[in-house]
Amino acid sequence: MTTFSKWGGTRSALQRAEDRQAAETVPAAGPAPVVPVAVPEPGTPEHIEALADAETAQAARDLEAIEERVINGDESVTPEQVEQVRGLARFARLRREAAARKAEAQREREAEERRVATLAEAQRLMDAAPKSAVYEKLAAAQHAVTELREAIDAYNEAGQAAWQVFAQTKGVPATIFDPVTPMQYQVKAGLAWGYIHGMQALWLDGVNVISLDRAGIVRRALDEG
Repeated sequence: MTTFSKWGGTRSALQRAEDRQAAETVPAAGPAPVVPVAVPEPGTPEHIEALADAETAQAARDLEAIEERVINGDESVTPEQVEQVRGLARFARLRREAAARKAEAQREREAEERRVATLAEAQRLMDAAPKSAVYEKLAAAQHAVTELREAIDAYNEAGQAAWQVFAQTKGVPATIFDPVTPMQYQVKAGLAWGYIHGMQALWLDGVNVISLDRAGIVRRALDEG
C-alpha cells in the first residue's frame, strides 16, 4: 500500500527529494578514475553471462523508470504497462539464471575437453619413449656385460696359461725385475715372463699383461662419464 506524507506525494518520492536536497549541501566528489573494463571474448561463458547481465540491468532500469513516471503523477501509464515491464524484468532475471547454467555447462565441457587433451598429449609423449625400450636396452646391456666378463676371464686364463708355458718349458729365461730400471728398458720388445715382487708377470713390450682387472673394466663400461 502506497502512503503519502503531509507534504503530498508518496513517501518514497519525498525521500528522494530529501536526498537530493542533502546532496546539494555536500561538495560533489571529483570524477572517479575510469578503469577499462575487459570485454569478454564472444562465445565464452563470461560473454554469455555478460549479455544476460546487461539485459537484466536494462530491464531493471526500465521498470524503475516506469514506476518513477507513476510516482511522479504520469496518469498516461496504465497498470497493464507497469505489469508488462515488471514481467519483462522477471523474464530477464529468469534468462540470467538460464545463462548462468549455460555458462557453467560450457565451462564443464571445456574443462573436460582440456582434461582429455592433456591426457592424450601426456600419453603421446610416454608412447614416444616407452618403458619397454628401456628394459630391452637393459637386457642388451646385461648381456653385453656378461660377454665382457667372459672375455676378460678368457683373457686372464690365456695369460696364466702362457706364463705356465714359459715356466714349465724353460725355453725362455725368466726376466729379472730391476726396480731401478724401468721395465720397458729391460724388455724392449716382444713377450717375456718373470716375477714382480714375487708375483707372476707376463710382459709384452715392457708392459705386464698377465691379467686384466675384471671389476675395474666392468665399472668403466658402466661409467656414464
